[in-house]
Amino acid sequence: MLEDGLDKPAVLQRLAECISRDASVTQPKAFIRAIFEREEVSSTGVGGGIAVPHAKLSFNLDFVISVGVSQAGIAYAAKDGAPVHIVVMIAAPESERTTYLRVLATIAAQLKRPEVLSAIRHANDADAVIAALCSQSGNG
Repeated sequence: MLEDGLDKPAVLQRLAECISRDASVTQPKAFIRAIFEREEVSSTGVGGGIAVPHAKLSFNLDFVISVGVSQAGIAYAAKDGAPVHIVVMIAAPESERTTYLRVLATIAAQLKRPEVLSAIRHANDADAVIAALCSQSGNG
């Protein structure tokens, strides 16, 4: 959970540093720089209170994901202009394009489900956030 009052750069920095501690990200400083450079191209705030910053780089050995939740909301320059409450950051290996697209699509699909959004926003710990993101829709 993110404390209230953090701005977009602070949130990006915090989540990128979290991901960078994973051994799969072999060049932490370059990963953090890539996250900020990607954000300069276009905001990853997709609307509906959600942002999905991501970087696909050759030195990322595997997928690593971090999630930040802000109850107060973050001014993020999202596509709909609304504050962002859920930030899902993804580090991916450049060589895994197909898997990368699947991961993005899966996360996007999960974050479109109101029950998943509610569960994440009301989660008390990381395990509850993971459980919400991995939940099944019950439709099949």
